[in-house]
Amino acid sequence: MLALTMVWAYFNFSQFLIIWSGNLPEETSWYLTRMKNGWGYVGVFLILFHFAFPFLVLLQQDFKRHAKWLAALGVGILIMRLVDMYYQIGAAPRITAGYEDVSLLQAFSWMDIAAPIAIGGLWLWWFIGQLMKRPIVPIQDPFFESAVSHGKGH
Repeated sequence: MLALTMVWAYFNFSQFLIIWSGNLPEETSWYLTRMKNGWGYVGVFLILFHFAFPFLVLLQQDFKRHAKWLAALGVGILIMRLVDMYYQIGAAPRITAGYEDVSLLQAFSWMDIAAPIAIGGLWLWWFIGQLMKRPIVPIQDPFFESAVSHGKGH
């Protein structure tokens, strides 16, 4: 999780730096749109809670010893990933709206919540269905009992 959080931040910052330093109007307009009309706050929110907070928390060894805490952080990172996807897609100019810059409230639709839930629900249904067809532990493994006793049931 720590490595992927750092890679996400590295890729996004390097993309921003390259495009911004290139100063091409057709490319910098993507960032200019996301720096106004409320989108700038979403960008700062992403920097804080999709990179800085998980990064600082995952540096602590004590935190990583608790599976429930890691799972909660993982869910938070997934939610922030959805916010990031909305940030990338939602600020795009609408052809039917007739205006160039889309504010945060103008871009929001009920489909922005329903689509990830529907796709995630279909994926979860398929995953759990496939998981039920297969054993979770290795069958007839001669070292299975010793591995469980060595790990104290973890």
